[in-house]
Amino acid sequence: MKFGPVEPKHAEGGVLAHSLRLPSGRFLRKGRVLDTDDVTALLAGGISRVTVALLEAEDVAEDVAAETVAQALAGSHVEVRRPGTGRCNLVASLAGLVRVDADRVRALNRVNESVTVATLPPWAPVRPGTLVATVKIIPFAVPRVALDACLASIRRGTPAKGAVGSPLDVAGFGSCDVTLVQTRLPGTPQKVLERSQDTMTRRLAALGSRLDSRVVCDHDEDAVAGALVRALGAGPDLVLLLGASATGDRGDVIPRAVERAGGQILHLGIAVDPGNLTLLARHGSTPVLGVPGCARSIRRNGFDMVLEHVLAGRMPSEDDLADMSVGGLLKESPARLQPRRGTSDTERTHRFAAVVLAAGGSSRMGDANKLLAEVGGRPIVRHVVQRLSALPLDPIVVVIGHESEAVRAALAGLPVRFERHADWAAGMGTSVRAGVAAVAGEADAVLVALGDMPWLSENDVRALLDAFDPDTGRGICVPVRDRKRGNPVLWASRYFTALQTLEGDVGGRHLLHAFADDVCEVAVAGEGVLMDVDTPEGLEAARRRETPP
Repeated sequence: MKFGPVEPKHAEGGVLAHSLRLPSGRFLRKGRVLDTDDVTALLAGGISRVTVALLEAEDVAEDVAAETVAQALAGSHVEVRRPGTGRCNLVASLAGLVRVDADRVRALNRVNESVTVATLPPWAPVRPGTLVATVKIIPFAVPRVALDACLASIRRGTPAKGAVGSPLDVAGFGSCDVTLVQTRLPGTPQKVLERSQDTMTRRLAALGSRLDSRVVCDHDEDAVAGALVRALGAGPDLVLLLGASATGDRGDVIPRAVERAGGQILHLGIAVDPGNLTLLARHGSTPVLGVPGCARSIRRNGFDMVLEHVLAGRMPSEDDLADMSVGGLLKESPARLQPRRGTSDTERTHRFAAVVLAAGGSSRMGDANKLLAEVGGRPIVRHVVQRLSALPLDPIVVVIGHESEAVRAALAGLPVRFERHADWAAGMGTSVRAGVAAVAGEADAVLVALGDMPWLSENDVRALLDAFDPDTGRGICVPVRDRKRGNPVLWASRYFTALQTLEGDVGGRHLLHAFADDVCEVAVAGEGVLMDVDTPEGLEAARRRETPP
């Protein structure tokens, strides 16, 4: 392949190395194979030199090379997508665990710098459509000899233990009937047992299995052994044992009960935190897992990693358990080490987005657009967005409609994404719908903020983020000052569907009543959560106040 600047008359058939806009306004995109018309346009535009890649007889074009390597890598339940710009993606076609022959992938990446392959970590859980690997060709073409060497590397590699011949495939989750055995101590609340059952039902459903039955017994060896025998008698595919007290030794209640019932302890304890106290056992051909207390929360932990293996048809080996240790520190605990300064635990474990409502017509302001009115030398909406941009919120989507270009200009230079809402006059509810739809799939929660609250403080919003924990009934966080609820409101992703049903000029207030059990009122210090600007009188009063921070 020849690469470099040439005169346009010699560029036909070459691959354009850099995007180019001609004086006529015509745009030639990087990667375009230049034809006769392109060359004519280059000459007419006075272009004297253009950088191209000219392929030779023994070169393989980037897209062809990328797809060829991808096809060689793909195993069962892995689809190869159409290549483009030298990249070819491989995606899962069903839910399961991705199996990666790491040795062969590493060997392939050592063959030639022109060919690169990146994959998910071995045994990562995937859904249909999840990207499991990408092949990227660095230059515009690969010498045939280099491509052949890459393919030979894939073929001659020895499949890793557990692989099925191809470097990449997906072991699908089976649909299993699962029995849960729960133990109780004197004083164990019934609500704790029920919540744990509900959490396990949701965890299994997400993996395509179901909690078929439940047995509750006292937390002593005889009772647990009897309950396990009864559970096994129904022929489940898997039994889960969730004790009222943690299992810390093979001589503890749960392991001894498994052995008394005729089972075998395979491994106690894994190098993943949280989830250390997971127990692996077997009764005949039926897997039996001892569930750590942290699995009462739906948040991912070491037990989930073991459960995924089992539902994919394999009990994790000693090597698998050891491999889980690298990357097995899933959550930093203040009880173990001093947490990172300036970063809350919530910020590290949840993805937050923000939606700023800035589409309305300011009907109560007369002819003025309140969002563009200046307070303290800046437009009101800019105060709000600047405050949010200093927080761990990504993306920040600003819903615009009325005077949309002026609102864009007011927010120039800020890290936001705009969502143009054509039906903004239908009311605020429809703007919420548009904003939430724009962030769906990108975040675990969305902060719905009003664009007319210039005194909103970073500390008050951060308090909402820190309070957020949907696994413990704090899936909707509302700021409260002087016993009054204010804005913005933080919503967990489980409520996105409900938010997208809003109509007219009604916000999410009625949803706060509908999901009252999940509403967390967060006391804040600032008055800004209660202060918006709606009328000319309110604007004048705002201008007389102390300038917003």
